[in-house]
Amino acid sequence: MTTTDTTDTTWATTLYSFTNELMEGAASPDELIQEIVSSGLATAIEVDAAQHFASFPAIDEDEAARTRDAIQRVGATPTMLGIYADIRIDSRGRRDQEELRMFVLRQLEAAATVGFFGARVGLGALSADFISSLIPDLERLDVKLLEEVQGGARPDSPAIDRHRELRARYDTESIGFVFDSSLVMAAFPVTWRDSLIASGATEELLSAADDLWRGRRPDAWTRLQALAEPLRLAPPALRRLEMPFRRFGCSQVAEWEDFLADTTSVHLKYWDLVDDDDRVSGPTREIRSALEATGYSGFVCSEWGGHDWLEADTHSAFAMTRGHRDLFEAAAPA
Repeated sequence: MTTTDTTDTTWATTLYSFTNELMEGAASPDELIQEIVSSGLATAIEVDAAQHFASFPAIDEDEAARTRDAIQRVGATPTMLGIYADIRIDSRGRRDQEELRMFVLRQLEAAATVGFFGARVGLGALSADFISSLIPDLERLDVKLLEEVQGGARPDSPAIDRHRELRARYDTESIGFVFDSSLVMAAFPVTWRDSLIASGATEELLSAADDLWRGRRPDAWTRLQALAEPLRLAPPALRRLEMPFRRFGCSQVAEWEDFLADTTSVHLKYWDLVDDDDRVSGPTREIRSALEATGYSGFVCSEWGGHDWLEADTHSAFAMTRGHRDLFEAAAPA
């Protein structure tokens, strides 16, 4: 579906949202793509290489071709392939640059085989020198390498500046950015809070987490750990408690308007659909307005991250994605 505002945006979804369904294994990743499209959730599809391909990281060409064929059979459009840069620190030692290059290149080749226009990687996962070495391959394969900016990143991040300098130096359109809306969260997800309370956290602890998160102190997580220590939370709860300092951002959309004008693709990250105080719809509406103001043209990809603590039997990714699409449509600028 294409949205109806004045921007040329196309709704997409990522199979990462369907992590719980993938783990259940009732359907293969390619079968899930067909079900997503046939159910009317989206006709533009992003996948995560490590989740999708059994042959990852080598990614067998025949397996990639089967995914291409599955997408084509239902008339869908492949958008981005989430890729990884595993430096491997173990008894064999760290990967050398040529090993890492081949590790990444195999994923880029799979992206080209399927027909993805872009390969998405975390901001800063690859050095500027390493990315520059990939530019001839990116141009040969006609695949863009897109660094995803998310969570607690800031518009003045040195990694963003390095990326822009690299692109200007080589005068290339083969590298770009993905804007992820986890950068601009208005508040903690309600179900995230509920899951932590159920795991033994207290309202006082979560209030302190909110203050530390909004204060952006570099030692925020260390301080919160000290406050949480007497509660003796289980490791999964502690990992979830750390999420505000790794995956939740509290910037304002206005701070990112210049960046949005320089963005190749957009991830609409959400964790649940509990919209108390417009905590989900508010940033979504502001993002849509900013995209319209910058004349953005491209995909807006729904990405549900709440499967980290919500189960498929109570929160089906199909229902969540459908609800998110409805919320996105309702948040169209006036």
